[in-house]
Amino acid sequence: MYDVIIIGAGISGATIARELSKYNIRTLILEKENDVAMEATLANSAIVHSGHNPDPGTLKAKFNVMGNKMYKKMSDELDIPLLECGGMVVSTNETQNQILSDLRNRALANGLSPDEAKIIDRFEILKLEPNISDSVKSALFLKTTMVTFPWEVAIANIENAMNNGVELMLNTKVLSIGYSNRYNVKTGKGTFEASIVINASGVNAQEINEMVNKSSFKISPRRGEYFVLDNDITVVNSVIYPTPTDKGKGVIATPQVHGNTLLGPTSMNVDFDNMTKTSYEGLDYIKESIKETIKDIPFNKIIRSFSGSRASSDVGDFIIDENNKFINVAGIDSPGLTAAPAVAKYVVEEMVANLIQLKPKKDWNPKRRKVIRLNELSKPEREELFKSDSRYANVICRCENISEGEVIDSIKRNCGATTITGVKMRARPGAGRCQGGVCQPEVLKILSRELNIKPTEVVYKQQGTNILVSRTKE
Repeated sequence: MYDVIIIGAGISGATIARELSKYNIRTLILEKENDVAMEATLANSAIVHSGHNPDPGTLKAKFNVMGNKMYKKMSDELDIPLLECGGMVVSTNETQNQILSDLRNRALANGLSPDEAKIIDRFEILKLEPNISDSVKSALFLKTTMVTFPWEVAIANIENAMNNGVELMLNTKVLSIGYSNRYNVKTGKGTFEASIVINASGVNAQEINEMVNKSSFKISPRRGEYFVLDNDITVVNSVIYPTPTDKGKGVIATPQVHGNTLLGPTSMNVDFDNMTKTSYEGLDYIKESIKETIKDIPFNKIIRSFSGSRASSDVGDFIIDENNKFINVAGIDSPGLTAAPAVAKYVVEEMVANLIQLKPKKDWNPKRRKVIRLNELSKPEREELFKSDSRYANVICRCENISEGEVIDSIKRNCGATTITGVKMRARPGAGRCQGGVCQPEVLKILSRELNIKPTEVVYKQQGTNILVSRTKE
């Protein structure tokens, strides 16, 4: 019997789990995939938005600004990479200049200070962004815009939650939910009871809600496609947004913590079968659109393209409600990554706390053990590390300078990796220009050894994506 069951281990479920881990209650996370952060959280723009875009008075606006202010502390406690780079919404004509002015007023109404949202001219833009397009005339500079890794935020939150007693079950799809004084959540791995159920299941939130309630909202996947540029060049120093339209924020150029540049996304409503597929049309659209804001893009430096889905609702705002101890946290599209820690705090303190008694743990630990990242260490630090554990001296990913020791640590932690993609999400082998062409066989060997499974049982991502089928010459 659990006090709370969270359905979904994306960014929303992860941050709520950590928030609940502060209290003396039993919490269980149920995730249908074989790892956390595998859907919307795995593939998005990675931006911690300032709060300039949502309409004032919406939940998006409220939790965007609150969440942005919470990220630095969360990053410090959980050792999550965070690039405090700032951002700009750029304009190319007088009509767009008026939109910038309106956006600034919106940002101020949402709680940003005049210093955090100010209009700058081309001369000031060029000081910060030498590669800005010749057509760009002015920009709304957003001081508090940052960039992180969405999946690492989720992984770190769940790891810390598990360190503080929360339980996680993967490959556990919810089949039905019944209620008789308490909730009975039926899965492929048995039935689990709880006083409270929190629906944080992303694009599946409508389906989960309708297991309990009459239909009250519709969730549709919105596909976003991206390019990743190699990290041996600097394209932008800050997040560069075009002037938004009624279709969304547009194609953005985003610097990444490890030096790459992200270009995208597209924005297209698709069916569930196509929500993570890339298209020629979408990728061509990115190439053409980005020229409006950035010049001389080195498209020959593209090392990867990918696509992700956002859980867009017909409500037009986040859906955060409670009925008979069933809590929906649904329709969490942009700025969901930014808002996540603030949404989690609200759900726990303003909703769960009104349903069951929450007694704080005296021994709750907010910190996650630091991740050793070889490429961030000085030469003396590396030499000292090699003396204590020689596995860190065995570099298996030359592109990103990732060692065997880092891969092993990513597997052995709570919420550790069990797949090739899981290791890549946590320690980055395969994220460089060869995209795993050299290091993937080594990662496979390490997974096999550390998990005590056959090499043929190691999967790339989801169940059924086994890389090796059988041994040859048998």
